[in-house]
Amino acid sequence: MSLKRRIFFNQALFLTVFLGGIFFTQVCFAFYSQKISSSDNGLEATNSSPHTGGEFLAQNSEGFFGGIFRHNDSEVIIRLEKKMPQDILPGEGTSERDVASTTRPHSSSQKIETYEDLEDPFALDSQKIPEIGDPFEGYNRFMYDVNEGFYDYLMEPVARGYRYVLPDDIRIAIRNLFNNALFPVRLVSSLLQGDLDKSGRVLSRVVINTTIGLGGLFDVAGNHFEIKNVQEDFDQALGYHGVPTGPYVVLPFLGPSTARNVVGRVVDSVLSPTIFSPTFLIGFGITFADNVNETSFIIDDKKQLEESAVDEYISIRDFYHQYREVLVRE
Repeated sequence: MSLKRRIFFNQALFLTVFLGGIFFTQVCFAFYSQKISSSDNGLEATNSSPHTGGEFLAQNSEGFFGGIFRHNDSEVIIRLEKKMPQDILPGEGTSERDVASTTRPHSSSQKIETYEDLEDPFALDSQKIPEIGDPFEGYNRFMYDVNEGFYDYLMEPVARGYRYVLPDDIRIAIRNLFNNALFPVRLVSSLLQGDLDKSGRVLSRVVINTTIGLGGLFDVAGNHFEIKNVQEDFDQALGYHGVPTGPYVVLPFLGPSTARNVVGRVVDSVLSPTIFSPTFLIGFGITFADNVNETSFIIDDKKQLEESAVDEYISIRDFYHQYREVLVRE
C-alpha cells in the first residue's frame, strides 16, 4: 500500500471510529437513561469531576490553552473550581436574577455536581507553599501568548461548534470514557507512593465503570457506590519522594509545567492507552478529540478569567503551582 493510501486509510479509520463512538454513546445513553428513569435513585451519567459555571482551565502539564497531548485528568488540565452555592434562595439577600446568574443552564436533565477534590488552594496558608522560580519569564510569556493564539483561533471555535452539536449528557459520557481508560497513570502513581487506599479505589472504579458503566461511559462507581475518583500522576509521585519542582516553564501547546512535571509527563505518556495506537495520526486524533471535549466545558469560564484577571500570566502561574503542591501533599 502506498504512503498516500495508507495516510488516507488511517484518516478514514479514525473518523469512522470517532463518529461510531459518538453514535454508540448516544444509543447507550438513551438506553441507560430509560432504564434509570423509573427509579428516584437511578444512576446518573455524571463525570467523576464534572464542571459547573465558575470553573476555568489553568492547565497543568496540561495546557491552559486546550493542550493537545492530554495524558490524564490531573496531568493535562488543571481546573480551578469556584464552587457555586447550592442553597441560595430568593428572599435571603438575593434576587431571583442573582440566583439564576449563579447557575449555568444545562440541556441535560442530569445532576452536574462540583468537584469535591479541587478545593481552592488559596484557602491554605500561602506561607507553607514556597514560591516557584520563574527564571525564563521572558520566554514563558512569549509562549503563553502563542498558546493563547492557538486557543483563540483553533481550540475555542472548534470546541464551541462541538458543544453546539453534542448535548451535555454525551460530552460527560465521553469524558468518563477517557477518564476510565487512563487508570494506569493513576494506579502506578498511587502504588509508587505506597497508597493502598487510592490504589484500591482506582482498581475498584475501573472494574465497576468498565462493566456496569458500559465501558466507562457512566461513573457508576462514584455516583452509586460512592467511590471517589483519584487524581494522581507520576509528577505527584516524584514530589511525594522529595524531588523538587524545578523552574516554571510554559510548554508549546501544553501550557504551564515545571522541570519535574516534564519528566512526569513523559512517563505518563508511556502509560497512556494512546501509545498503543496503530499510528501516530490515530493517537494524535484521539488525544485531540479528548481535549476538544474537555475544552467544551470551560469556554465561558475561560472568557471570564480573561476579562477579570489583571495579569493572566501571573494568575495562571501562581494557581498552577499552588494547585500542584496541594495535589502532592494529599
